[in-house]
Amino acid sequence: MNKFFLVLLILLLPAIGPLFQKGYFTMHDDLQAARQLEMNKCFADGQIPCRWVPDMGYGFGYPLFNYYPPLPYLLGVPFHYLGFQNIDIVKIVGILGFVVCALGMFLLGREFWGSKGGLLSSVLYTYAPYHSVDFYVRGAMNEFWAMALFPYIFWLSYKLISGSSKFRYLPWLSVSVALLMLSHNPILMIFSPVLVIWCLFWVWRTKSPASFGPLILSAVWAFGLAAFFTLPVLFEQKFAHIESLVEGYFNFLAHFVPLNRIFFIINWGYGASNLGQTDHLSFNLGYLQWLIPLLVGLLIIFSRSVRQHKYLIILMLTISLTAIFMTHSRSTPIWLKITPLEYLQFPWRFLALAVFSAAFIAGCFSLVAGKWLPLLLFFTLILNAGYFHPDKWFPGMSDAQKFSGNSWRLQITGSIFDYLPIYAPLPPVNPPGSDLGITGGTGTYTRIKKTSDYQQYSLNIASSSAVVELQTFYFPGWRVWLDGKRVAVDPARDPLLGRMQIDVSRGDHLLTAVFGNTPVRTAGDLLSLLSWLALPAIPILRRYL
Repeated sequence: MNKFFLVLLILLLPAIGPLFQKGYFTMHDDLQAARQLEMNKCFADGQIPCRWVPDMGYGFGYPLFNYYPPLPYLLGVPFHYLGFQNIDIVKIVGILGFVVCALGMFLLGREFWGSKGGLLSSVLYTYAPYHSVDFYVRGAMNEFWAMALFPYIFWLSYKLISGSSKFRYLPWLSVSVALLMLSHNPILMIFSPVLVIWCLFWVWRTKSPASFGPLILSAVWAFGLAAFFTLPVLFEQKFAHIESLVEGYFNFLAHFVPLNRIFFIINWGYGASNLGQTDHLSFNLGYLQWLIPLLVGLLIIFSRSVRQHKYLIILMLTISLTAIFMTHSRSTPIWLKITPLEYLQFPWRFLALAVFSAAFIAGCFSLVAGKWLPLLLFFTLILNAGYFHPDKWFPGMSDAQKFSGNSWRLQITGSIFDYLPIYAPLPPVNPPGSDLGITGGTGTYTRIKKTSDYQQYSLNIASSSAVVELQTFYFPGWRVWLDGKRVAVDPARDPLLGRMQIDVSRGDHLLTAVFGNTPVRTAGDLLSLLSWLALPAIPILRRYL
């Protein structure tokens, strides 16, 4: 494996090479560095897990990571403590994502096709144009990491089902599925049925019904590991605007892809997705990425070494073709019937499944054409490596520039309607300007402390009474104390933005606001804590089971 892994790392260099440059680059979702900054602030403040970020929402705060999967930004935190800038952390996490993705597909492919097949599958998967679209064009870091986890989940579930020591793989499968749950909600939704089919297929092929128990335990354990995030996503959607996720530009009906753009037309560009043939965003599988799987399908008829894998090849071809069908407008009745699919937003996200399944079975071609492997790898890079770079690079960019002036304003207002607390009917048009507002009277205040989840102020009210308004959106979990006594907060008092208002009498007072858990979040945190603490117990259980 060491020799092939070294070759794989060398072949990865064209894909990750641009990320070793100084500076930063453009992408559609240009909030990666800002999200990393906010995650770092949460850790510095001890708000773990991070839910409320202080700067987003135009400075009024935002329950970003109560809903937005945190995995890429959690991976970036250690690099912050090593002294890296946030823009550099985005690049580092990207490099790790490419390496993790390539290694995972190599392990999966090697399991079925040998090391040569694993190398072919890995390079085809890594250099699928859609991978560059995800990272370099769209900046879809979460979807990018979700794709990196697909091969591990398939490989580990297969090993669990087919192996005699099921507890050896059970915790690793649980962790890999949990990481997917922490990566990308829509991709998880479409990958889960495929994973179930994959597991049923191997239970049937290996005649191993005893595997159902460990598989179910693994699924439950994965849910527990990710519960700190998953439970709030499931039960607290009612507290945020999520309608913006499926309206306007994000309505799935505007993003179906013609088949010729999947198979024949690269149409490479860095523009947005639009209906029909007019946009400049590529949705091509890659020529070798579909030609080689097609050859593998034909070789079932002519090659004995390929024919022995015919059921697996048919399964993966079916998955790939079904995923491609779901990107096409002919699948509209299915989208309308299965309404949760609308939260996928872009039908072409099914290409993640198509690319994965096609690249996996492409490795089977090495069983009959192993001597052609160098040539296949060469042409894969020649045809695809040129897509793996950003549109524009700014070598002089730094955190200081990224988080200042108009650039900072764009960072803290981007996607402002997504997950906006429901108590604010519309997003703010201006920043707060101060920590507190005093209305219905006169007075002054002094900030004592303000972090991502804690605010404390000294108040001096000169009038007989006043209303003090915290310039922070209300969201369940915020609690306020005045002079050590808990006071009720009614966000309806501010119909404009749903800020927290408190009645205060004349004199000096101490105002404290703390963001904490709801019962759902507490349950999720405890379940995750117990699930992660249980991981070290597996080696002990393996000795007695």
